[in-house]
Amino acid sequence: MIELARGQKIPLRDIIPNGPIIITVNHRPENIDIVAFGLTSDRKIGDDRYVILFSNPHSPDSTISFESHSGQTRFTIDVDRVPASIDRIVFSATNDAAPISKAEELRVSIGQGEAVYNGKEGLTSETAVMMLELYRHAGSWRIGAIGQGFNGGLPALITYFGGEIESPAPQQPSPPRLNLKKVTLEKKQSISLEKTGSAFGEIVLNLNWSRGTSPKRGFFGGNRSNKAIDLDLGCLYIMKDGQKGIVQALGNAFGHFDEAPYLELSGDDRTGDVLSGETIRINGKHFDEIQRVAVFALIYEGVPNWNETNGIVTITSPGQPPLEVRMTEGRNNMRLCGVALIDNDKGKMKVSRLVEYFVDQKKFADNIGIHLRWTSGSKD
Repeated sequence: MIELARGQKIPLRDIIPNGPIIITVNHRPENIDIVAFGLTSDRKIGDDRYVILFSNPHSPDSTISFESHSGQTRFTIDVDRVPASIDRIVFSATNDAAPISKAEELRVSIGQGEAVYNGKEGLTSETAVMMLELYRHAGSWRIGAIGQGFNGGLPALITYFGGEIESPAPQQPSPPRLNLKKVTLEKKQSISLEKTGSAFGEIVLNLNWSRGTSPKRGFFGGNRSNKAIDLDLGCLYIMKDGQKGIVQALGNAFGHFDEAPYLELSGDDRTGDVLSGETIRINGKHFDEIQRVAVFALIYEGVPNWNETNGIVTITSPGQPPLEVRMTEGRNNMRLCGVALIDNDKGKMKVSRLVEYFVDQKKFADNIGIHLRWTSGSKD
């Protein structure tokens, strides 16, 4: 096994004598985006169909393909069939939530482990990195470890490679052919997404925030100096058959992924220090049985101080552009932020930005028309 160092270059066929090439990236947290850029000889994007990522998993000739699951992204490259217009393929990683250097793991493996590279090597505050490249040289392919970091995440890489960043317009009836950027929903904006196949696949809601500290004066008058904010992700739901309820850490109402309501909270980060934040998974195979999901964030502990949380909820689904909602209009006398609505609109997934603030879950539920019987609960 060869441990590649930054800047090192070797002939590809010295380690993989023949056949297609497998590039595997193991990454934790799972919300790191892995992208392969197919570039021309001047190192620019000539055909965006050769930018391979979540929303474009195959090149038009299937010479480069992508699959990703549970923190592992794998590319299969048939280098003998890659068109001559593609001179090199650059493999990158980006994360809008935190610097790449803070990832628990970012390890690239070539083939069956014949060569490996630590994608975090030499990084500090950068949110994007070009890790490896396959490139043509004197009639054959070589592999090189780049290790060049960028501030600005995926948009910075796209711009560097001469690409253009486009966002779909509000209420766009179908997603664009290829969208290279997370879509940040603005005030009262909605977007409708269509299934790329028979179902939406696994829909992931991820909450990330900064732990911050609470002001010295507590919400009820007590001294809460240096108390970290515990921000929880939750959702209310109503099914097509009328069943309704809530998924949240409070009361241990974690839900179920493989049975109704087909929503499951994966964990409870009480500090804001867990890089992957908190996640709710929606089983998109059963999306037709769901009528509405109302996403919220709740300050469970610590004085309401939304301006310090820098809270972001990202909604992702295979073959769809990631949608991002930032909680920017903080009201520090309210503990709950109603973040977004996900509605089943005749089979489409309509996502609407709310960012409205409420005293508690009941007030939010009543406001959006999901009426429940409420009892007190705790996370302990």
